[in-house]
Amino acid sequence: MDIAVDIGNSNLKCGIFLPDGGYEVHGLSVDGLHDMEKLYRELLCWDLLSESNILPIKVFTADAYPDPITWRIAQTGWFSWQKLKEVIRRLRPHDNFTNVTRKQIPIKVAVKSPDKVGVDRLLVAFAAMKMYGDSPMLVIDAGSAITVDVVQDQTFCGGAIFPGLTTLAETYPIISKKLPVVSIPNFSDCTKIPPPVYPGKSTEDAIQNGIYWGTVGAIMQFCGMFFRRTEDVRLILAGGDSQYLLPEITRIIPSQQVKHHRDLVLEGIYRCFAE
Repeated sequence: MDIAVDIGNSNLKCGIFLPDGGYEVHGLSVDGLHDMEKLYRELLCWDLLSESNILPIKVFTADAYPDPITWRIAQTGWFSWQKLKEVIRRLRPHDNFTNVTRKQIPIKVAVKSPDKVGVDRLLVAFAAMKMYGDSPMLVIDAGSAITVDVVQDQTFCGGAIFPGLTTLAETYPIISKKLPVVSIPNFSDCTKIPPPVYPGKSTEDAIQNGIYWGTVGAIMQFCGMFFRRTEDVRLILAGGDSQYLLPEITRIIPSQQVKHHRDLVLEGIYRCFAE
């Protein structure tokens, strides 16, 4: 069993790739990662179905999985992957660990300073490339920051970075102490949550409008600049806030051109070592 781990700025996510081809994702907020016991419980104590087809099906928690696990860890946030390794080794001393670096991601990079490109940007670009081939793509990863990157001819061509929805929400009290921090929907299926109604009838509503529609407008601007250059284009949408943005994006851009993969960083980690 392989586990891909994305240590981001807001969340730590594990993609569990089973020998039988099964795949599931577990995550937790990075806010509590200073509590090692909580980290251990939430990271390792989830139920896991055995790959065996013999009934009754056995259920393991990750700490009790009988065979060595290989952990592929990409650190894109502040929490050290070495600390995570120490926590896991307490009960799983025979597991294997790899820190995913830029050099391990097999994609060409055509920017001024390739060694400074974030690992997360390269991972989502690589995963999108493996899924959809050489066709030109705009790969959008909506997390703490939103990245909008061009991928074509098996090459990462750079793009744009701007603040994510939650990051934007946290800036309003900096503008004025009278402005509140509004909450951004964070549910398993944000497609069921309607976008803010304009014009907003309260300060909170006005802020929600600014955050949501400002972000959608920025994404559409980048799409417009890229789509004018080529006809056969796909838009790949990923990241924790992608489901909240997806309905409006597919209303503006033909749905057949939009592909949604929320956990594309994890997919990229797995695909780097699966070949």
